[in-house]
Amino acid sequence: MTTRFALFVALTSLLAGLTASASAQNLLVNPNFDTSLNGWQTIEGVTVSWDGTRDADGSPTSGSARAVWQGPVVTGLVPTVSQCVEVTPGAPYVFGGKILLPSGQATSGSAFFIAVPYPAPGCSGPPPPSAFVQTPPVTAFDRWTETTATIVPFGPSVLVSAYLAPNAGGRFQASFDDVILEPRPPGGCIPDARTLCFASGRFKVTATFDAGNGNAGQAQAVPAGDSGLLWFFAPSNIEVALKVLDGCDLGGHYWFFAGGLTNVQVTILVTDTQTGAMRTYRNPPGTAFAPIQDTSAFSCSP
Repeated sequence: MTTRFALFVALTSLLAGLTASASAQNLLVNPNFDTSLNGWQTIEGVTVSWDGTRDADGSPTSGSARAVWQGPVVTGLVPTVSQCVEVTPGAPYVFGGKILLPSGQATSGSAFFIAVPYPAPGCSGPPPPSAFVQTPPVTAFDRWTETTATIVPFGPSVLVSAYLAPNAGGRFQASFDDVILEPRPPGGCIPDARTLCFASGRFKVTATFDAGNGNAGQAQAVPAGDSGLLWFFAPSNIEVALKVLDGCDLGGHYWFFAGGLTNVQVTILVTDTQTGAMRTYRNPPGTAFAPIQDTSAFSCSP
Protein backbone atom coordinates (compact mmCIF):
# COMPACT_ATOMS: atom_id res chain seq x y z
CA MET A 1 0.00 0.00 0.00
CA THR A 2 2.81 2.42 0.92
CA THR A 3 4.64 1.72 -2.35
CA ARG A 4 1.50 2.20 -4.42
CA PHE A 5 0.70 5.45 -2.64
CA ALA A 6 4.23 6.73 -3.26
CA LEU A 7 3.93 5.90 -6.95
CA PHE A 8 0.56 7.63 -7.08
CA VAL A 9 1.93 10.80 -5.46
CA ALA A 10 4.95 10.77 -7.77
CA LEU A 11 2.76 10.44 -10.85
CA THR A 12 0.43 13.21 -9.67
CA SER A 13 3.41 15.51 -9.12
CA LEU A 14 4.73 14.71 -12.59
CA LEU A 15 1.39 15.49 -14.17
CA ALA A 16 1.12 18.78 -12.28
CA GLY A 17 4.51 19.82 -13.62
CA LEU A 18 3.73 19.09 -17.24
CA THR A 19 1.49 21.87 -18.49
CA ALA A 20 0.00 22.15 -21.93
CA SER A 21 0.92 25.29 -23.80
CA ALA A 22 -1.60 28.11 -23.78
CA SER A 23 -4.14 27.98 -26.57
CA ALA A 24 -3.42 30.26 -29.53
CA GLN A 25 -7.19 30.88 -29.77
CA ASN A 26 -7.49 32.58 -26.39
CA LEU A 27 -9.09 35.99 -27.04
CA LEU A 28 -8.10 37.53 -23.71
CA VAL A 29 -5.19 39.94 -23.29
CA ASN A 30 -2.64 38.92 -20.64
CA PRO A 31 -4.64 35.84 -19.57
CA ASN A 32 -1.77 34.41 -17.50
CA PHE A 33 -0.91 37.61 -15.61
CA ASP A 34 2.71 37.14 -16.61
CA THR A 35 4.12 40.41 -15.24
CA SER A 36 1.16 42.61 -14.34
CA LEU A 37 -2.62 43.14 -14.50
CA ASN A 38 -2.34 44.91 -17.86
CA GLY A 39 -5.43 44.40 -20.01
CA TRP A 40 -7.69 43.82 -17.00
CA GLN A 41 -10.03 46.26 -15.30
CA THR A 42 -10.06 46.13 -11.50
CA ILE A 43 -13.32 46.66 -9.65
CA GLU A 44 -13.86 49.22 -6.90
CA GLY A 45 -14.59 47.78 -3.46
CA VAL A 46 -12.04 44.97 -3.57
CA THR A 47 -8.24 45.04 -3.38
CA VAL A 48 -6.67 43.43 -6.46
CA SER A 49 -2.93 43.15 -7.04
CA TRP A 50 -0.46 41.26 -9.17
CA ASP A 51 1.20 38.45 -7.21
CA GLY A 52 4.55 37.31 -8.60
CA THR A 53 4.96 34.66 -5.88
CA ARG A 54 2.01 32.52 -6.91
CA ASP A 55 1.51 31.05 -10.41
CA ALA A 56 -0.88 28.26 -11.42
CA ASP A 57 1.80 26.58 -13.52
CA GLY A 58 4.62 27.08 -11.04
CA SER A 59 6.48 29.43 -13.35
CA PRO A 60 9.07 31.66 -11.64
CA THR A 61 8.63 34.29 -14.37
CA SER A 62 4.84 34.62 -14.21
CA GLY A 63 2.21 35.37 -11.58
CA SER A 64 -1.48 35.67 -10.86
CA ALA A 65 -4.19 38.14 -9.84
CA ARG A 66 -4.76 38.27 -6.08
CA ALA A 67 -8.14 39.60 -4.91
CA VAL A 68 -8.94 40.43 -1.29
CA TRP A 69 -12.38 41.43 0.01
CA GLN A 70 -12.98 42.70 3.52
CA GLY A 71 -16.22 43.91 5.07
CA PRO A 72 -18.48 43.54 8.09
CA VAL A 73 -21.33 41.93 6.15
CA VAL A 74 -21.87 40.26 2.80
CA THR A 75 -23.92 42.37 0.41
CA GLY A 76 -23.64 40.11 -2.65
CA LEU A 77 -21.15 38.66 -5.08
CA VAL A 78 -17.83 40.48 -5.34
CA PRO A 79 -16.41 41.14 -8.84
CA THR A 80 -12.62 41.48 -8.90
CA VAL A 81 -11.10 41.76 -12.39
CA SER A 82 -12.83 41.88 -15.76
CA GLN A 83 -12.09 42.18 -19.47
CA CYS A 84 -14.32 42.93 -22.46
CA VAL A 85 -13.79 40.82 -25.60
CA GLU A 86 -15.30 41.07 -29.07
CA VAL A 87 -16.92 37.80 -30.19
CA THR A 88 -19.08 36.30 -32.93
CA PRO A 89 -22.77 36.24 -31.98
CA GLY A 90 -24.26 32.74 -31.90
CA ALA A 91 -20.89 30.94 -31.72
CA PRO A 92 -20.04 28.87 -28.61
CA TYR A 93 -17.10 29.92 -26.44
CA VAL A 94 -15.36 28.24 -23.52
CA PHE A 95 -14.45 30.56 -20.66
CA GLY A 96 -13.05 30.20 -17.15
CA GLY A 97 -9.66 29.66 -15.60
CA LYS A 98 -7.83 28.48 -12.50
CA ILE A 99 -8.53 29.56 -8.93
CA LEU A 100 -6.70 29.06 -5.64
CA LEU A 101 -8.28 29.68 -2.24
CA PRO A 102 -5.70 29.85 0.58
CA SER A 103 -6.66 28.13 3.83
CA GLY A 104 -6.79 29.81 7.22
CA GLN A 105 -9.11 32.61 6.13
CA ALA A 106 -11.39 34.57 8.46
CA THR A 107 -14.46 33.43 6.56
CA SER A 108 -15.32 30.66 4.10
CA GLY A 109 -16.64 31.09 0.58
CA SER A 110 -16.09 30.28 -3.07
CA ALA A 111 -14.79 31.85 -6.27
CA PHE A 112 -15.71 31.48 -9.93
CA PHE A 113 -15.92 33.24 -13.30
CA ILE A 114 -18.94 34.88 -14.94
CA ALA A 115 -19.36 35.80 -18.62
CA VAL A 116 -21.96 38.40 -19.57
CA PRO A 117 -22.90 38.95 -23.25
CA TYR A 118 -23.70 42.49 -24.42
CA PRO A 119 -25.87 43.67 -27.34
CA ALA A 120 -23.27 46.11 -28.70
CA PRO A 121 -19.48 46.23 -29.17
CA GLY A 122 -17.35 47.31 -26.25
CA CYS A 123 -19.66 45.67 -23.71
CA SER A 124 -22.18 48.49 -24.06
CA GLY A 125 -25.94 48.46 -23.89
CA PRO A 126 -27.97 46.75 -21.13
CA PRO A 127 -27.60 42.94 -21.16
CA PRO A 128 -30.66 40.81 -20.35
CA PRO A 129 -30.65 39.96 -16.61
CA SER A 130 -30.53 36.19 -17.19
CA ALA A 131 -28.03 36.14 -20.07
CA PHE A 132 -24.91 35.60 -17.95
CA VAL A 133 -23.21 32.20 -17.47
CA GLN A 134 -21.26 31.15 -14.37
CA THR A 135 -18.56 28.49 -14.03
CA PRO A 136 -18.83 25.92 -11.21
CA PRO A 137 -17.74 27.48 -7.89
CA VAL A 138 -14.30 26.56 -6.53
CA THR A 139 -14.24 25.75 -2.80
CA ALA A 140 -11.07 23.62 -2.45
CA PHE A 141 -8.25 25.15 -0.43
CA ASP A 142 -4.52 25.41 -1.14
CA ARG A 143 -4.56 24.06 -4.69
CA TRP A 144 -5.20 25.45 -8.14
CA THR A 145 -8.57 24.26 -9.45
CA GLU A 146 -9.73 24.74 -13.02
CA THR A 147 -13.34 25.76 -13.62
CA THR A 148 -14.88 26.39 -17.06
CA ALA A 149 -18.24 26.76 -18.75
CA THR A 150 -19.63 27.43 -22.23
CA ILE A 151 -21.47 30.54 -23.36
CA VAL A 152 -23.22 31.28 -26.66
CA PRO A 153 -23.37 35.10 -26.81
CA PHE A 154 -26.29 36.79 -28.56
CA GLY A 155 -24.30 39.99 -29.12
CA PRO A 156 -20.85 41.02 -30.38
CA SER A 157 -19.08 41.38 -27.04
CA VAL A 158 -18.66 39.50 -23.76
CA LEU A 159 -17.44 40.68 -20.36
CA VAL A 160 -15.41 38.00 -18.54
CA SER A 161 -15.03 38.59 -14.79
CA ALA A 162 -13.58 36.77 -11.79
CA TYR A 163 -15.77 36.75 -8.68
CA LEU A 164 -15.51 36.15 -4.94
CA ALA A 165 -18.46 34.83 -2.94
CA PRO A 166 -17.74 35.10 0.79
CA ASN A 167 -20.18 33.35 3.11
CA ALA A 168 -19.96 35.88 5.92
CA GLY A 169 -18.40 39.16 6.93
CA GLY A 170 -14.68 39.30 7.50
CA ARG A 171 -11.79 38.88 5.08
CA PHE A 172 -11.86 36.55 2.07
CA GLN A 173 -9.38 36.18 -0.80
CA ALA A 174 -8.56 34.14 -3.89
CA SER A 175 -5.99 34.04 -6.67
CA PHE A 176 -6.90 33.79 -10.37
CA ASP A 177 -4.73 32.62 -13.27
CA ASP A 178 -4.75 31.11 -16.79
CA VAL A 179 -8.08 32.72 -17.70
CA ILE A 180 -9.54 31.78 -21.09
CA LEU A 181 -12.21 32.86 -23.53
CA GLU A 182 -11.83 30.88 -26.72
CA PRO A 183 -14.03 29.39 -29.44
CA ARG A 184 -15.29 25.93 -28.58
CA PRO A 185 -14.69 23.37 -31.34
CA PRO A 186 -17.88 21.87 -32.78
CA GLY A 187 -19.01 19.04 -30.54
CA GLY A 188 -16.42 20.00 -27.93
CA CYS A 189 -16.47 18.59 -24.42
CA ILE A 190 -18.70 20.14 -21.76
CA PRO A 191 -17.59 19.28 -18.20
CA ASP A 192 -20.02 17.97 -15.62
CA ALA A 193 -20.02 15.79 -12.49
CA ARG A 194 -19.03 12.71 -14.54
CA THR A 195 -17.01 14.29 -17.36
CA LEU A 196 -13.51 15.76 -17.44
CA CYS A 197 -12.44 18.02 -20.31
CA PHE A 198 -8.91 18.81 -21.47
CA ALA A 199 -7.16 20.93 -24.11
CA SER A 200 -9.89 23.59 -24.09
CA GLY A 201 -12.64 21.03 -24.54
CA ARG A 202 -11.07 18.97 -27.30
CA PHE A 203 -10.75 15.81 -25.17
CA LYS A 204 -13.56 14.24 -23.15
CA VAL A 205 -12.82 11.69 -20.41
CA THR A 206 -15.39 9.48 -18.67
CA ALA A 207 -15.01 6.25 -16.70
CA THR A 208 -16.95 3.37 -15.17
CA PHE A 209 -16.09 1.01 -12.32
CA ASP A 210 -17.22 -2.43 -11.17
CA ALA A 211 -16.31 -3.64 -7.68
CA GLY A 212 -18.45 -6.78 -7.96
CA ASN A 213 -21.62 -7.83 -6.17
CA GLY A 214 -23.62 -5.24 -8.07
CA ASN A 215 -21.45 -2.37 -6.85
CA ALA A 216 -20.83 -0.66 -10.18
CA GLY A 217 -21.46 2.67 -11.84
CA GLN A 218 -20.01 5.77 -13.43
CA ALA A 219 -16.99 7.45 -11.90
CA GLN A 220 -17.44 10.94 -10.46
CA ALA A 221 -15.12 13.58 -11.92
CA VAL A 222 -13.18 16.28 -10.05
CA PRO A 223 -11.10 18.84 -12.01
CA ALA A 224 -7.68 19.40 -10.42
CA GLY A 225 -5.81 22.14 -12.23
CA ASP A 226 -4.58 20.74 -15.54
CA SER A 227 -5.26 17.22 -14.25
CA GLY A 228 -8.38 15.37 -13.15
CA LEU A 229 -9.42 12.99 -10.39
CA LEU A 230 -11.99 10.20 -10.24
CA TRP A 231 -13.82 8.79 -7.23
CA PHE A 232 -16.16 5.82 -7.05
CA PHE A 233 -17.48 5.39 -3.50
CA ALA A 234 -16.95 8.69 -1.66
CA PRO A 235 -15.62 12.17 -2.59
CA SER A 236 -12.88 11.84 0.04
CA ASN A 237 -11.64 8.55 -1.47
CA ILE A 238 -9.85 9.39 -4.72
CA GLU A 239 -9.30 6.33 -6.94
CA VAL A 240 -7.62 7.62 -10.13
CA ALA A 241 -5.62 10.68 -11.27
CA LEU A 242 -5.35 11.38 -14.98
CA LYS A 243 -4.36 13.94 -17.58
CA VAL A 244 -4.20 14.64 -21.32
CA LEU A 245 -0.94 16.37 -22.28
CA ASP A 246 0.01 18.32 -25.39
CA GLY A 247 3.04 16.45 -26.73
CA CYS A 248 2.64 17.78 -30.27
CA ASP A 249 6.12 19.32 -30.29
CA LEU A 250 7.62 16.05 -29.03
CA GLY A 251 6.38 13.61 -31.64
CA GLY A 252 3.06 14.85 -32.96
CA HIS A 253 0.72 13.28 -30.41
CA TYR A 254 -1.40 14.11 -27.40
CA TRP A 255 -0.47 11.94 -24.42
CA PHE A 256 -2.75 10.24 -21.90
CA PHE A 257 -1.40 9.51 -18.42
CA ALA A 258 -3.25 7.89 -15.52
CA GLY A 259 -2.41 6.37 -12.15
CA GLY A 260 -4.67 4.80 -9.56
CA LEU A 261 -5.12 3.55 -6.01
CA THR A 262 -7.59 0.77 -6.71
CA ASN A 263 -7.83 -2.88 -7.69
CA VAL A 264 -11.42 -2.83 -8.94
CA GLN A 265 -12.36 -3.04 -12.60
CA VAL A 266 -12.03 0.38 -14.24
CA THR A 267 -12.79 1.38 -17.83
CA ILE A 268 -11.67 4.84 -18.97
CA LEU A 269 -12.92 6.26 -22.27
CA VAL A 270 -11.04 9.19 -23.83
CA THR A 271 -12.65 10.88 -26.85
CA ASP A 272 -11.11 13.39 -29.23
CA THR A 273 -14.20 15.49 -29.95
CA GLN A 274 -12.45 17.16 -32.89
CA THR A 275 -11.74 13.96 -34.84
CA GLY A 276 -14.07 11.44 -33.20
CA ALA A 277 -11.16 9.14 -32.30
CA MET A 278 -11.57 7.19 -29.06
CA ARG A 279 -9.21 5.26 -26.79
CA THR A 280 -10.32 2.83 -24.09
CA TYR A 281 -8.11 1.93 -21.12
CA ARG A 282 -9.09 -0.93 -18.81
CA ASN A 283 -7.92 -2.14 -15.41
CA PRO A 284 -8.94 -5.81 -14.84
CA PRO A 285 -10.86 -6.76 -11.68
CA GLY A 286 -8.76 -7.79 -8.69
CA THR A 287 -5.64 -6.21 -10.19
CA ALA A 288 -3.63 -3.28 -8.88
CA PHE A 289 -4.10 -0.31 -11.23
CA ALA A 290 -1.00 -0.15 -13.42
CA PRO A 291 0.18 3.36 -14.44
CA ILE A 292 -0.81 4.37 -17.96
CA GLN A 293 1.66 6.46 -19.96
CA ASP A 294 0.38 6.47 -23.53
CA THR A 295 2.52 8.96 -25.44
CA SER A 296 0.85 8.22 -28.79
CA ALA A 297 -2.78 8.33 -27.68
CA PHE A 298 -4.08 10.87 -30.24
CA SER A 299 -2.65 12.47 -33.33
CA CYS A 300 -2.24 16.23 -33.22
CA SER A 301 -3.37 16.50 -36.84
CA PRO A 302 -7.10 17.07 -37.33
